[in-house]
Amino acid sequence: MTKTIYKYSLVVLVALVFGCNTLDQEPRSQISTDAAFADPNSAQGAVNGMYNILQGVYEWRVQVLSDVAADVSQQVDTWDALINIDEFAVTPDNSEVGDFYAILYRLIDISNAIIANVDNVPELSDALKNDFKGQAYGIRGIAYFELARFWGGIPGVYGTEGVIIRTQPSVGIDESSYATRASLVETYDQARTDLEMGLSLLPDTRSGNDLRGRLVKATTRAMLARLHLYLKEYDLAAQYATDVINDANYTLVRPYSDIFNNKNTTESIFEVQFTLTDNSGMRNWYYPASAGARGGTALHEAFYADLSADPLDERHQMTDARTTTSGATVYYPTKWPTANDDNNIQAIRIAEMYLIRAEARILGTTVDIAGAQSDIDEIRDRAGLGATTAATVNDLMDEIMDQRKKEFFAEGHRWFDLIRTGRILTTLTGITRTEGSTTYSLGDPDRQVFPFPSKDTQTNPNLDQNDAYK
Repeated sequence: MTKTIYKYSLVVLVALVFGCNTLDQEPRSQISTDAAFADPNSAQGAVNGMYNILQGVYEWRVQVLSDVAADVSQQVDTWDALINIDEFAVTPDNSEVGDFYAILYRLIDISNAIIANVDNVPELSDALKNDFKGQAYGIRGIAYFELARFWGGIPGVYGTEGVIIRTQPSVGIDESSYATRASLVETYDQARTDLEMGLSLLPDTRSGNDLRGRLVKATTRAMLARLHLYLKEYDLAAQYATDVINDANYTLVRPYSDIFNNKNTTESIFEVQFTLTDNSGMRNWYYPASAGARGGTALHEAFYADLSADPLDERHQMTDARTTTSGATVYYPTKWPTANDDNNIQAIRIAEMYLIRAEARILGTTVDIAGAQSDIDEIRDRAGLGATTAATVNDLMDEIMDQRKKEFFAEGHRWFDLIRTGRILTTLTGITRTEGSTTYSLGDPDRQVFPFPSKDTQTNPNLDQNDAYK
């Protein structure tokens, strides 16, 4: 095994993001950390670079990789990396999974560098030092949350091993630095601690698009609401969700289509910003080649039938029927209007806070049926539907799952909702795809997590591969 010694510097990490398209992790030049944090402008550039890396997380990977693995989306082209996920046959050599994993650790590296160095930047005000650190802690918490749920599982539901935790800037790699996986609980604890630290340091608001395009206190509260829901800590989930709901900066947008047809609406708690230059790849996947995109990822027919069953539900209008090369009709989501354009990605929406609180209200310490119904009806009413008729805990849970599936289709929630509620093995059974006659079932519970990339397990003998992929 070849041992490579190298130094990560923040400027190099930022330069890699702006200057090349490959996902190789070795820098091509070496610039000192001192230069990367020489003055306030360079420190601001480092923070900007962190958001640039974050684009790679939410431009399509979180959404497509998880929804294709579930019963919302399917592959209708020949892109093997996603077909294998669709057919529950992903392997450690999967290029898309490997790229996603690398991006998350690249995000952690740049966050660590900011946290470690920003206090020493000359002439940077204390307010900006706290702000920059708050953003770095919050984004590192988001990265560990994604790593935990994709590669570790959910405590108490599936999995005991988490991921490798790094909280210091990378300074070199040799055999002594090969780390082992933390426990799954420790990984979620790291995400929680980082988000709480971000909450303590971040400002309440920002001007213009930065209110939704950069982290503020509400962003970390929303992520903490999601995290505590996953951990079945329902009272805390409800508390954080309520804090965001009560924030006047965030309201449900009507009609539903306006969330996606306009940028930075009051619906968005966190919206990843894109321009024509660094456009999101989302629409390239969720749109046909005849319209200038890849055309690879469409909605499952059964899901589309469910979504369009009630003609009053406005959400089914966010779909578009197209014909595949084999002559089959498939439906694409139209939440992101055009391919190769500057569509922003709505990573966290206020609608999620209502449905998190609804779930927490029926599963928390004190059952609040009326409160849960009220939260659900906020979402149903916006969709053009009447009040829910569900009145028991079980029926309300079914209603919440149904609303989450329809409200957030193509946004990357369904796979994890099925896992955390223990419904995944029974739901993902006998799944059909438009292309081909075979049905597919998840079957193996160990496939509730993704494989670590073979490149990483081969380089680091201490990185224990997930059981389904050994």
